[in-house]
Amino acid sequence: MKWLLGLLLSGAAAAQTLVGLDGSRVSLDGLRKSGKPLVLMTWCSHCACCRSGEKTLLELARRYPEMDMRALDAQFNDDAKQVEAYLKRQKLKLPVLFDPRAGLCRVLNIRTSTTAMVWDAQGEMRYFGNLAGLSKALGQLHAKQTVVPPSTPQQGCPILFVENLDKLNRP
Repeated sequence: MKWLLGLLLSGAAAAQTLVGLDGSRVSLDGLRKSGKPLVLMTWCSHCACCRSGEKTLLELARRYPEMDMRALDAQFNDDAKQVEAYLKRQKLKLPVLFDPRAGLCRVLNIRTSTTAMVWDAQGEMRYFGNLAGLSKALGQLHAKQTVVPPSTPQQGCPILFVENLDKLNRP
């Protein structure tokens, strides 16, 4: 049912501002209303689960070039230099946006990496769920079919929010 919560809160999510690797501010609302489908996947440069996610995202970007596919780094301790170095080492051409203070993740109640979100060309959220169902959802969107919501919960590594630091530092 978390996908339903995501759909209901997608309007609140639109007000979020993300940051590009170059420091530029990007409005989620602007990305959603660009006239092409948008795919965001929560990701971070030091997450084991994200290794398969980045490969999946890049493969889907090749399959559906008409869609804007981006990784959304929601980890408070990742910075642009770390991410750029990682992308260079791995030879990845993966567009990355940062979610300052995990604002978007908080609004949509995203707690794990490799959570995928898809908006259609009109800016309506059509998919919110795990990476395993993303390929099928994009195929349905591409074929102009109804996108079937996932029946399995979000999967991936926990997203570490700033307020969780105290808990980690306690014995």
